[in-house]
Amino acid sequence: MGLDHPLAQAVLQEVADLHAFFEAWLSGEAENTNAVFSRVESSLGEEFTMVSPSGQRLQRSDVIGWLRGTHGARASQGSFHIAIAEPEILLLRPPLVLLGYVEEQTVGDVATRRQSTALFEVSIEGGRRVRWLALHETWIDLGS
Repeated sequence: MGLDHPLAQAVLQEVADLHAFFEAWLSGEAENTNAVFSRVESSLGEEFTMVSPSGQRLQRSDVIGWLRGTHGARASQGSFHIAIAEPEILLLRPPLVLLGYVEEQTVGDVATRRQSTALFEVSIEGGRRVRWLALHETWIDLGS
């Protein structure tokens, strides 16, 4: 089972869509309303945890609280873009999908990369639902 599996396709679309939201939110292009921000809240499972690139373990409430306060944070720093590269299905055991990918962020002329590994619970019957359960990010040295 690879990237062409329906559950993998649902996860890849979710990653692309949520990062497009982050780009719009952080640049200030998205409206700063509860209705718009609910996009994040509805995607993160209640048990969601994240390990940040610096090694800090965050709970769902920490991530949501931090993100809520970042609206427009990149607006004055030049152009801002997030790209997802090198997607790889690490495990596909319905309803769970473990995805590895590289997240590239560019702010003005400064680029950063992080290796991300995310665990999702996916349901496609009766309407697609993808929930983020866990995320682990590690900085990638741009020189490597």
